[in-house]
Amino acid sequence: MKPLIDTQEFLSLSSFLNYQLAGEPVNWRGILNLVTRDHLVLDKVSQGFLMEALEYLGEAYGNQKRWLGPLAILHPIRASALLARAHDRPSTLDLLTALLHDKEEDLTPGRYSPETWRRLDNRYRQLLEKIDSQANWFLNERIAFLTKPKGQKYTEYLGRLLTQARITPELAVIKLADRLDNTLDLRIDLQDFTDRARCFQVIFDILFVNSYKGLHLSQAHPSASRINGARRLFQLYKNVVFLSMLRAEKLPLGEAAQKLFYSLAVASIREAQTIMLHIFAYHLTSPADQRALLLEAMEYSHSGGCDSIRDKGPSVLDGLFRRHFVYDNKEMKRKGLDDLYHDKRLMALVAVTFLIIFANFINSEDYVIKGISADGIIAQQ
Repeated sequence: MKPLIDTQEFLSLSSFLNYQLAGEPVNWRGILNLVTRDHLVLDKVSQGFLMEALEYLGEAYGNQKRWLGPLAILHPIRASALLARAHDRPSTLDLLTALLHDKEEDLTPGRYSPETWRRLDNRYRQLLEKIDSQANWFLNERIAFLTKPKGQKYTEYLGRLLTQARITPELAVIKLADRLDNTLDLRIDLQDFTDRARCFQVIFDILFVNSYKGLHLSQAHPSASRINGARRLFQLYKNVVFLSMLRAEKLPLGEAAQKLFYSLAVASIREAQTIMLHIFAYHLTSPADQRALLLEAMEYSHSGGCDSIRDKGPSVLDGLFRRHFVYDNKEMKRKGLDDLYHDKRLMALVAVTFLIIFANFINSEDYVIKGISADGIIAQQ
């Protein structure tokens, strides 16, 4: 299976969308064409709904930006475009849900003046009134399940969503498109020179070639990013949890979900590769140290460490998820990820472990990590 989109195609899509969004006035029809790639035949009514949703988002998001800097509106538009690439014929309701899936989290009264909020709320209500009552109800229901309540654990949120996905499987498909866009978006501000290295060739050389001297690049260390390697690993952790819980539910995934599942696993592997190669090129540069790390990860995997959650054991990877990725509050998360960031060897070891986990998702349709459920990340006996 081929991934729906690679990094360069994703960056090109983002660039084209940015260009259209910079226009005066914005060419919303051109943006809709980029979402559908002109291969979807939409009737005039459906086109009208989607155009109005885009125009609403344009006014509501304005110049708001994402954590890494790109315009915030890019995320729901790209998620819709990924959904359209996965489906032969996504429904108008599917595309509307993807466009509006973050509305309850991003577009809240506290972000606007009372006057602006009344105008935006009125515009949204007018959009809903134009949709038939049944589709209106389904749209609001979907958005509610896709919205993570403040303070709710990530596993609880996913558990609720995936339980509903037994009745409304489109929820799982849209969540996959959401996570795929978030993962590919990590590349927006970091064109690391190590992206150009062939990861598995490097791994082979480390393990088997005595004359290998290490991954030495002529380029200087990339400038600091707002989201460092530890925070990128946290995003991959979220993908691990989601894919494992999705598999454990044993939902009958259709073709679109399977394409997005595979594409998310591949995008996660590429991100883990980049993190590992970056550390090998700039921080943990000794081939002997790298070899020891790879063998440690291999031994951990062969002992079943990647198949279930462990608490305590002889490996530094035992209890990894709970120590570095499960937090009760934002301050604990900040401190935990900062601690991880300053331990470059552990970061590289985690990146390699994630490589193994996502490869397992690709290689086996039955692969899940025991101990990940709506109840949390629980060590198995």
